[in-house]
Amino acid sequence: MVAANIDTAFIIQSLDANYNLRRLERYLVMINAANIRPIVLLSKSDLLYPEELEEKLAGIHKLMPSIQIIAFSNKSNFGLQQIIELLVPKETYCLLGSSGVGKTTLLNNLLGDAQFETQAIREKDGKGRHTTTRRQLNLLQNGSMLIDTPGMREMGNFGIESGINDTFDEIAELSKQCQYNNCSHTQEEGCAVLVALQNGTISQERYQNYERMNKESAYYEMSYFEKRRKDKALGKFYKSVMKDKAKHK
Repeated sequence: MVAANIDTAFIIQSLDANYNLRRLERYLVMINAANIRPIVLLSKSDLLYPEELEEKLAGIHKLMPSIQIIAFSNKSNFGLQQIIELLVPKETYCLLGSSGVGKTTLLNNLLGDAQFETQAIREKDGKGRHTTTRRQLNLLQNGSMLIDTPGMREMGNFGIESGINDTFDEIAELSKQCQYNNCSHTQEEGCAVLVALQNGTISQERYQNYERMNKESAYYEMSYFEKRRKDKALGKFYKSVMKDKAKHK
């Protein structure tokens, strides 16, 4: 749970070394599962040439044709007016993204002054420091509300089957053509998803992210006792292996 009663989620990805399509897919799964409108904001657009920026936009639209994307720069204020025009009075928005992508700086720009502390990313690895450590609801001048959230290092998804299908809609559509209704899309004959993977219709990276999130969702949806039983059985197996090794030394 990040926040409640959100109308629109701004997913911020920075156009530097931290840019990651797989992470973007994860955010979209979570947002789609909650029936929240997603908008992608690409920060630090001043780091790219126009043709490089167009390539990034095309890459996202290839995977998610209908998603709205705005490139902006906190440094030059490029694209800031476009973001302001999206803000509707009495609606609630939230900023999602990793540390260092420019969420808090964007918030300060939208508020019109530097109300919140910001920090530069580390030069050693390009990762951001956690400036925002709690969720903050801010009332903007036009009456809209914007929530800044702490930067997320990792994000696990659970209970998000609908979000996965909405985000990976081309895979969900292909799965209807599989020979078996309960196809796992891993090894079955007659699997339309695997055929698409083999002929390049679906990229290996996107398929792997889809499978990984399906497995995570299935695991987290297991009841507490089911998980305890599974973990206990695994622990017993490890102990038996170690005892067997000790006997044969």
